[in-house]
Amino acid sequence: MTDFVQRTCTEIREGRKDDAKGEPSSRFLEDFRNTDTYVLLGPPGAGKTTTFAQEKERYPNTCYVTARNFITFAVDKHPEWHNTTLFIDGLDERRTGSLDGLTPLDEIRGKLEQLDRPRFRLSCREADWFGANDREHLKTVSRNGQVTVLRLDPLTDEDVHKILRNNLKVDEPENFISEARRQGLEILLTNPQSLSMLAKAVAGAGGDWPATRMQTFDMACRTLLREHSQPHRQAQQDSVPISDLLDAAGRLCAVQLLTGKAGYVLPGTESDHEYLGLKQISGGDQKVFRYVLGTKLFTAPAEGLAAPVHRHVAEFLAGRYLAGLIENGLPVRRILALMTGDDGGVVSELRGLSA
Repeated sequence: MTDFVQRTCTEIREGRKDDAKGEPSSRFLEDFRNTDTYVLLGPPGAGKTTTFAQEKERYPNTCYVTARNFITFAVDKHPEWHNTTLFIDGLDERRTGSLDGLTPLDEIRGKLEQLDRPRFRLSCREADWFGANDREHLKTVSRNGQVTVLRLDPLTDEDVHKILRNNLKVDEPENFISEARRQGLEILLTNPQSLSMLAKAVAGAGGDWPATRMQTFDMACRTLLREHSQPHRQAQQDSVPISDLLDAAGRLCAVQLLTGKAGYVLPGTESDHEYLGLKQISGGDQKVFRYVLGTKLFTAPAEGLAAPVHRHVAEFLAGRYLAGLIENGLPVRRILALMTGDDGGVVSELRGLSA
């Protein structure tokens, strides 16, 4: 779907606090063509697979292979893997549902060692990347002992305009973008997959947009929650109703907002006082919570961290969840006690949630 746009990315420097060294600049992915080893991260639907396929077609002596096939098939049966630059796509799909998330990466490292450490690129969802641990392990099979980690940037306004007109056949992309922003759906524009879903949803409704703010946010959250990767659907929560997934996301958002934390630390990452650990969240299925954090409802502010994609989305999901608790008998005063100060007024940070 992103055939008509040239994607950019931002380097993630080593260490979670690398932003203190200065804001890294956004660059075209092709600028890293001469890099021996890089990892491309992005949320679901960001366009990692399409970008890898494009890079493979654009430059000579390269080979694209899924992580599944690279792990499964014997090196001596695939001469095209030798003496080339490998684009290995979808580490996350091998990690999803596995008992040990480290094993798939070790299997890939073993194959790279058999190939005498070629130049390679590896893609992975942000939520399934184990940060410094993965980086250090990949260094052992990198030609120069270095690994560059890149995050695929969101679509720019120009990208969105091109995709709407050229790929999704929207006649008036400017009007579409303006209406999406007016509706509060801007977060759906910057991701290729959610942009496509939004355009198709509006087209399927005869060009009609949601009539109320409640409908708008409900549509946005359901769109962001939807999983299109078959391996992820099969290995994770295919049988869990979307309403339950929304409730799980709502509980996570409610706890985060009410505690004043910035988000969540993903398993396998060192603790951070500004972020909650998943094990601190009771009253739900930890596997479902982990799955929800890996959807487009959440983003990665840094390696190993997850935060709601937008505060308004967090407030909507948390409000939806708390309203459900009240409907099921939880006294309103118990929730208000968590939102109000000594003067009985709602604290300023929680006014959006209260509303």
